[in-house]
Amino acid sequence: MQFRKKTATHGKLMVALNMTPLIDCVLQLLIFFMLSSSFVLQTGIRVDLPKARAPKLQDEQDIVITITRTNEIFLNDEKMTSDQLPIALLELLTRSSKKIVLIKPDKRVETGKLVEIMGVAKSVGVESLGIATEPQ
Repeated sequence: MQFRKKTATHGKLMVALNMTPLIDCVLQLLIFFMLSSSFVLQTGIRVDLPKARAPKLQDEQDIVITITRTNEIFLNDEKMTSDQLPIALLELLTRSSKKIVLIKPDKRVETGKLVEIMGVAKSVGVESLGIATEPQ
């Protein structure tokens, strides 16, 4: 059984590579990554974080205190007053193995309010405090 080679007019072997399937795969991958990356949303309370240069990103912590621009306080997405915060924070610290608290203040929050919340956290036994920022 002999196979015939297809030759061009000059007697050279003609090799054809169909690029259509390769282009289809690349475009499908591109579309997939574009769509999947746009669905990554940060849920929770709307806060404009201050900008800072940070050497590394913080991991998401178990205990998060959020302070909005109107000085509303949220502990893990639950709204509370300044008087309720120490009691609720102490309960969370006793149930959680981590003693790290992340504070997410709006960039318009007064420094006094932020220092007050940090003092409350330290008074109930928080070992480490972090302040969330957006990278510059």
